[in-house]
Amino acid sequence: MRKQSKDSGRNAQLRQVKVRRKDLIMNVQPYKGMREFYPEEKLIQNYILNTWKSVALKYGYQEIECPVIEPLELFTAKSGEEIKEQLYTLADKAGRRLALIPEVTPSIARMVAQKNIIKPIKWFSIPQCFRYEREQLGRARSFYQLNLDILGTEGMLADAEIITAAIKIMQAFNFTKKDFYVRISNRKIMKGLLRTIGIENTKEVYRVIDKKYKINEREFNKELKNLKLKDKQIKELNKILKINKIKTLEKYNLDVRELKELFDYLKVYKVSDYCKLDLSIVRGLDYYTSTVFEVFDKSIKLRAVAGGGRYDDLVGIFGKEKCPGVGFGIGDVVLKLFLKEKNKLPKLTDGIDYFIAIVDKSLLKEAIKIAEKLRKKYNVSMDIAGKNLSKQLDYANKINAKNAVIIGPKELSKKEVKIKDMKTGRERLVKIKFL
Repeated sequence: MRKQSKDSGRNAQLRQVKVRRKDLIMNVQPYKGMREFYPEEKLIQNYILNTWKSVALKYGYQEIECPVIEPLELFTAKSGEEIKEQLYTLADKAGRRLALIPEVTPSIARMVAQKNIIKPIKWFSIPQCFRYEREQLGRARSFYQLNLDILGTEGMLADAEIITAAIKIMQAFNFTKKDFYVRISNRKIMKGLLRTIGIENTKEVYRVIDKKYKINEREFNKELKNLKLKDKQIKELNKILKINKIKTLEKYNLDVRELKELFDYLKVYKVSDYCKLDLSIVRGLDYYTSTVFEVFDKSIKLRAVAGGGRYDDLVGIFGKEKCPGVGFGIGDVVLKLFLKEKNKLPKLTDGIDYFIAIVDKSLLKEAIKIAEKLRKKYNVSMDIAGKNLSKQLDYANKINAKNAVIIGPKELSKKEVKIKDMKTGRERLVKIKFL
């Protein structure tokens, strides 16, 4: 009886230890909307970011980096206090109001305003941005975004280059005319058209037009009616939004020279086949002043893949000098979806050129020396877990190593190693001095 009592006491103690250990295990999940990348996902991410960077550099853009936290007023100055609803805001220990950046265009405008820089300026950046909004297909609360900007020139040649660069980026991912197109409009022209039919509250109407492809016609007209538009105005606006030729715009006695010039340059760049006039593209942000455009998949299943336009007044908010600008952004979330949908993602590996495998542990020091020799030119990994040769080669195969360097005592005595091509299985002997 005593023994039984003793055993049950020990079991109770063990159960308590297990409970305490269980309590120590933290069940912490990533914060909602924030993303993490495991190695296979990081490969895709790096492929996207490196492709962006490659095209930006080819077009002569210089890379910059903006702070990930900015004063809140940087964003409220142009968009009003209501923008805070879409931001991650915080206060530092001194009580200063701050925000995680939702985009970088205001930061770029501030950077240009605070320093005398030779113009025109051609910059690119790939920041991580944050928006506190509902997650949906193609939209996350944290995302990476390529931004290309030209500042210090008003000519449509800059707008044409920006649009061309956006197209070239899509082509770099092997997308063709069958996959995407660019919808282009002009805020000056759109403002003039709205005024010809008596609409003055352009900002509110722009926000409704910006949703046109996301809602049906009945909902669209209802939202316009809520803005106090008359039936005749709504009818005329729908008619205007169907215009797809510059010639038709001339009937409204509007200055369409910018638009004509832009499309002429796009022809010279040989990308006009990708472009179409679409007056429903207005872009929701208030700082756009002229050209606006968005890149869409042909089926319009996804949200815009990229978008941007001209913002001639933004830099002036942060300094005395006016500095016109044009730029665009493309986010990684919707682009990755598009790549998967069109089966355009290439097979990616970590790029391990050689995996060093040893026949037994006594050869470990020699293996390290050979690995370090190869690392002067190649990406090299080796066994650090004490696996047997069979398991080492199995591991090398699983991590997609191109070759395995097998180090054995017999080969080593002749100052040789065996190199196995992991794809074909072919083996060959190579002198160590030739590695």
